[in-house]
Amino acid sequence: MSSIFFMVNQFFSINNHFISISVNKNGAELASVMQLDNQFEFIWNANPTVWNRHAPVLFPIVGKLKNNKISFNGILYEMSQHGFARDSNFELINNTEKSLTFLLQSNKKTLEIYPFEFLFYIIYSFTEITNQLKITYKITNNSTSEMPFNIGAHPGFKLPIPDLNQYDINFYSLNNIERHLLEDGLFNYETENIKLDNHHLKLNTSLFDKDAIVLKNCNTKKIALKHQFSNYEVSCEFNDFNDLGIWVKKGNQEFICLEPWLGFSDNIDADGEINNKKGIINLAVNETFEASFFLNFNC
Repeated sequence: MSSIFFMVNQFFSINNHFISISVNKNGAELASVMQLDNQFEFIWNANPTVWNRHAPVLFPIVGKLKNNKISFNGILYEMSQHGFARDSNFELINNTEKSLTFLLQSNKKTLEIYPFEFLFYIIYSFTEITNQLKITYKITNNSTSEMPFNIGAHPGFKLPIPDLNQYDINFYSLNNIERHLLEDGLFNYETENIKLDNHHLKLNTSLFDKDAIVLKNCNTKKIALKHQFSNYEVSCEFNDFNDLGIWVKKGNQEFICLEPWLGFSDNIDADGEINNKKGIINLAVNETFEASFFLNFNC
């Protein structure tokens, strides 16, 4: 059985002769995507002096809870930002030439902070497109009641030139985006409209002075991060996800996170009841939820 908070780093790798990937059983976290012909690494190196993660998986919440607490059936549970999956040891249950499948199973420790029995599978797989990685989340509710949850990804991508002004994000069909603003990690009901330049968001450090760019019910399901002066590009297709976060650590220009989400942080006046949480998903007893997204890499 998988365990929580007993941290063991162990990496598993596969390749398709174009890209190789490496995944840590700790958090089932994608730790490396390397283009083999030029040995270019796409994933942030988790430098602990900057940001000590590569690509954490967000479950059973996305974002921050008000007072870091949630209530279910009148009982308060404490949970840190983005949930516990990113700090849990998963078990590798299937390893093929084309895929890695990891499992986190509810246990005594998880039940102390999230009172639901579950199976959480994360599958990394290559597709027929040589530069594409598919990431799938499958969650089964083994509880005796509906299971409320959020799920999201938080991959950090290394920028080959550490200067945000040299990059933009293509939103394809969109002419503008509506950003929901955060205050100490919680939504304050304020929004900001950002006009795009021919569907492109020109990046700069000031965009992230107000924390992440959060797009609720994002009106496009594909974005592409592009360096203006090279072939570097990372695209993300997320048809199964409603929301999107884009985050750069303030004061740093070495990496950027592109984050497909189902769910997001609490509002500043949230009542703490998990079933009242905006963006929550309720999974019926014995049912399985599944969502996938695709990452494409070029350099």
